[in-house]
Amino acid sequence: MRSRSSVLLWSLVVPPIFLAQARPALSPEERAVTAWVDMHNPEAVAALERVVNINSGTQNVAGVRQVGARFKADFDKLGFRTEWIDGSAWHRAGHLVADRAGGCF
Repeated sequence: MRSRSSVLLWSLVVPPIFLAQARPALSPEERAVTAWVDMHNPEAVAALERVVNINSGTQNVAGVRQVGARFKADFDKLGFRTEWIDGSAWHRAGHLVADRAGGCF
């Protein structure tokens, strides 16, 4: 008779093994995308760190606008049309709205 620990061990090890074998291989395009993401991950993390280090709590209007300006610059580079909706009427910084004609990239 098997012990509970050996049954638990097999229940944790065996399913991932079968799942790993069941995954289809990535297409060349998918491999290229994942390679690009892996290569650019450090700069994405650095950009995220710069943004989260901006004091942008709800009541910090200047900080919220600074975060909006950072994202506006990135969206503009990608071809989006951006607009800042001023929120002073409701005592807030506002909202960044980004739109891209034609839908998908």
